[in-house]
Amino acid sequence: MASPRLFIIHGYTAGPHHHWFDWLKAEAEALGMTVTVPALPDSQHPEKEAWQTALAECVGEVDNQTWFVGHSLGCITALRYLNQQPAGQDAGGVIMVAGFSEAVPPLPELDTFMSVPFDANRVVQRVPHRAVIASLNDDIVPPVLSLRFSQQLNAPFYALPDCGHFLSRNGMTELPLVLQLLSQFIKE
Repeated sequence: MASPRLFIIHGYTAGPHHHWFDWLKAEAEALGMTVTVPALPDSQHPEKEAWQTALAECVGEVDNQTWFVGHSLGCITALRYLNQQPAGQDAGGVIMVAGFSEAVPPLPELDTFMSVPFDANRVVQRVPHRAVIASLNDDIVPPVLSLRFSQQLNAPFYALPDCGHFLSRNGMTELPLVLQLLSQFIKE
């Protein structure tokens, strides 16, 4: 059996080596996973079509050994990609950190990116492991948006008290809860 593949999808203004991504990559590789953190194009001015194309080129076919961890805008990007997969190509799971599926009031520049919805029911039916993590003091994505996102995904909601937007400037260079959930999910 092929080793599980993990794709860590960064968000707006970020890149593959920001925040806790390098830490998670190293930890997941220690679990035997093949880990890729794609550099999505022009993260300062993201375009949904360009991000989907870049993700498709990086990920290719999806199967039950394919896992996604998204951060912020990377969450909806991963879910839209999963929506495009044909029947029978279903991911093992998704862990969404500071995710959202609607306009974010402090970030009107993302309204166009967010204008196309994703099919939450299709993700719920086809992706068996789902979790949403938020911080109660997130000053970029209001926690209520992440809560509604978890409800759309019928996913457990993990509310951490003091992680901001899970950025390195918030002191977030490691995120053990993601690793804990990932370890649990791949064993099930």
